[in-house]
Amino acid sequence: MEVGDQSCKFVARLTLLSKVGALAATLDYEEALSAVARLSIPELADWCIVDVVEEREVRRMEVAHRDPSRAPLAAALRGFPLDHAARRRLPATRALQSGRPVLIPDYGDDTLRAETEGEYLALALQLGVRSVLVVPVTLSSSLATMTFLTTSESGRRYGEEDVALAEELVRRAAQVVENARVHQKLRRTEERIRVALAHSDITLFERDLGLRYRWLYNPPFGYPAAEMLGRTNAELIPPGEAARMDALDRVVLRTGERVQEELQVSDRRGGVHHMLVSEEPLRDASGAIVGITGAAKDITDQQRAQEQLARALVFREQMMGVLGHDLRNPLGAVRALVSLLLRREDLAKNVRESLEEIDRAGARMLELIGTLLDFTHSRFKGGMPIAPVRTDLHALCRGVVSELLAAEPGRTIELDLEGDGHGTWDPGRMAQVVSNLVANALEHGARHGSVRLSVGGDEEEVILQVLNQGPTIPPELMAVLFEPFCRGPARREGAHARGLGLGLYIVSQIVTAHGGAVGVESSSERGTTFTVRIPRTSGVSLAEAHRAAWDEGAVTGA
Repeated sequence: MEVGDQSCKFVARLTLLSKVGALAATLDYEEALSAVARLSIPELADWCIVDVVEEREVRRMEVAHRDPSRAPLAAALRGFPLDHAARRRLPATRALQSGRPVLIPDYGDDTLRAETEGEYLALALQLGVRSVLVVPVTLSSSLATMTFLTTSESGRRYGEEDVALAEELVRRAAQVVENARVHQKLRRTEERIRVALAHSDITLFERDLGLRYRWLYNPPFGYPAAEMLGRTNAELIPPGEAARMDALDRVVLRTGERVQEELQVSDRRGGVHHMLVSEEPLRDASGAIVGITGAAKDITDQQRAQEQLARALVFREQMMGVLGHDLRNPLGAVRALVSLLLRREDLAKNVRESLEEIDRAGARMLELIGTLLDFTHSRFKGGMPIAPVRTDLHALCRGVVSELLAAEPGRTIELDLEGDGHGTWDPGRMAQVVSNLVANALEHGARHGSVRLSVGGDEEEVILQVLNQGPTIPPELMAVLFEPFCRGPARREGAHARGLGLGLYIVSQIVTAHGGAVGVESSSERGTTFTVRIPRTSGVSLAEAHRAAWDEGAVTGA
């Protein structure tokens, strides 16, 4: 009788392990897990519970049983994942934490009551568990446990010989599950690539050594893949275009290197397309070249956009030429004529006032044209051009302030010039910086308030500040204050916003070109202060600046 029992156990084990072999073809991950849970029944267990921890998330995967009538109970048990409070003291949790099998030959209701409680206890008592064997398993990106249970229905008890069988079962099952997981990932990746390519204008292809298409994905220009397979370029596109593509293919086959080139290709309706073609050799397992693989992207829209941009740039250059020459020259002539007329002493007062207004308008127009030209140069030609020479910033500031006060005689500009005002800068550009900042302060500051211009610094840099009292700069404007065409509302009564909103942008570009920086602070208590920091030797080395200063002193006899 004992020999018969051993024979029955041996057959049962062979049957059990053969079930694992039958799962090898299972490629769906979820299906593989469910099948693994079921395969131990009835040879090894009456119930089998599989718990999986994936990406730090615990979730119940499957509960399998031998009695179909217990399906509602199995469904209820699935609602308690391994990290549920009611399961944290159970054998499955201990096996997962230790990484070792847990065998409890005799596991009765009293033990169950000591390890769990509440709703889960009520469900688990319905199982009638009599013996428990838990085996942990490590997968590539997750952990799992398989809990085998025998109940009063079969009356079996697990022993040490069952642990080895269960471990072998779990090891083989893990391979099946891992293969299904890898297949699922590959399938998802392939699906994502397929969807991405289907919504793009990229064609993938392979050609044999005879340059015939043997595989295509996303055929171009509306060609069906079946129409292109087995054919060469010479059979599909005009001879000249086919010859250029074949020449590219021969380079790949001859050198074994990857090549990329832009080609023009005609579709079946005669439309011309610009294609970016990238090809490389297709090799077999031995490394021998057996064909060509590659991708072709339709860049017709990009090419057209580049051509439109080129035309726009040419038009912009022409417009800048009109501003810089065809408008400035006539305006210069108008101002020169006005200047001659203003020298006459016999002019009536109203005529003189009209001529002066014409002169101011002409000067303003020339200023706007110069501003636009500066903006265009800095924006599209890589920065503001400067010509640094030995400059006295103090004298420059006095001159700019005199001009501004002549235009607004009722205003007050305080000058605070300290230390050495000499440095190596572009005097014309620096005059723009001072003029734009002070004019901005006059326009946006308090109507009867003064503007303070100060210059100081040390041996290495000069610090120029322009302060005005009045309303603070709004936070939303502060963030874009030095951007082009940023123009705030006039701050004082009766004032009109002047210019194009390019003044502060040009200030920042000039300061940057000199290697400096400009910033602004604005508060109701301290007013608004623009601060410019510029090296004294912009555009030249310190040694050259010292040598230039010495030469200047030697010439003047200082």
